[in-house]
Amino acid sequence: MAINKRLFQKLLGFCLFLFLVTVQAQTNELQEDKTKELKKGFKAKKFFNSIFKYSTFYAAYSQTNAIQDNQTFYVDQDNTLHETTQKNPADFMMTYGWRKLANFQYEDRNRFYIGDENNASTKSNIGNVKGLEYLFQYSTGRQQGREFENQEAFIRYLAKWWLVKGEYKKNELVDLNYKSAEVRARFPIGKKLSLNLGLAYRTYEKAYGYNPIEVYLQDSNWWNLSNSVGHVDVLYQMINPSTGQSMGYDWQWFDADGTLLANSDLDYRNNVFQDVVNNYNEEQLSMIGGFEQISAIAGLDFYHFRDSHWIHIYGSILPYHELLSGDKRYSYDNFYGSNDYIDYSAGAVLGLKITKNIGLYGEINLQRYWDRYIRSIKAGVNIKI
Repeated sequence: MAINKRLFQKLLGFCLFLFLVTVQAQTNELQEDKTKELKKGFKAKKFFNSIFKYSTFYAAYSQTNAIQDNQTFYVDQDNTLHETTQKNPADFMMTYGWRKLANFQYEDRNRFYIGDENNASTKSNIGNVKGLEYLFQYSTGRQQGREFENQEAFIRYLAKWWLVKGEYKKNELVDLNYKSAEVRARFPIGKKLSLNLGLAYRTYEKAYGYNPIEVYLQDSNWWNLSNSVGHVDVLYQMINPSTGQSMGYDWQWFDADGTLLANSDLDYRNNVFQDVVNNYNEEQLSMIGGFEQISAIAGLDFYHFRDSHWIHIYGSILPYHELLSGDKRYSYDNFYGSNDYIDYSAGAVLGLKITKNIGLYGEINLQRYWDRYIRSIKAGVNIKI
């Protein structure tokens, strides 16, 4: 059967039309998919940059000579001289950290970070920029023969009218360890002054203010504690070999294996008993458990900068506290006598260029949480010749 030529042309034209429509639809779909992928990629990149861009990972090691005591010596019965000077090993500190903190205009933006900087951004309630800032740092080292491990985590989001902040601090040099979360409303006053008010939630594992040995000695004698850890005191009489007269009595101290620890009570209390007390306190404090509390918090920040002078004052005060969990008998409220004790964190940075070649600088940071204090002060003058 012959196919009508005109009908064939119409069918061919219709098929070509369908083909072109299909190709156009697929092209549009591909373009839409590509646009979505580009938008998705842009959003992912923007999100990544908001968290990681301008952040810095750093690692540092430092070592210095420890302060050494004056030389001491001992002469034995055979007239042999022995040096008994205690040698302190070198001080050192190793630090690892990751930070994204916008430096204030008075801070050196090109310095190498080594972990011992006083970061004004983590202590003040404002930043040089709004948005996300953070610091994560771990340090381990030795200072005057005492080994320590410090940890710090700080994260804050700053908006125009509010801020939220989380913090973890473990400072073994001052025996301070806590976690906190804050939410505050901000009240900017002009371009230089900012006030804020909110709540702070804190957790800590130690019963700050409570001293177990002080309580123990109210009802028991100090030597009872020594006897309880296996130390034995043996009474002896001292006789003057020339006259045969008694010179009094004292006690020698031995451990459970019969090893001599001290030749007198005074020697024992000066050189041995302090370790007994420290171990007792640690054991008793570890049995108490942790605490949770919520506190009112208010803050102030004043920032003024010019090339010739600058001033940055910041501070937070926690004047009222409510215990949420923990044994109230060992809480700091009980130690202080009420829950309206004052915790605070404050600081200031001052700079003045008197002339082109003479400048003054000062910095102070103070923190009191419970019965723990951290203080640092720097001051100096620069004269260029």
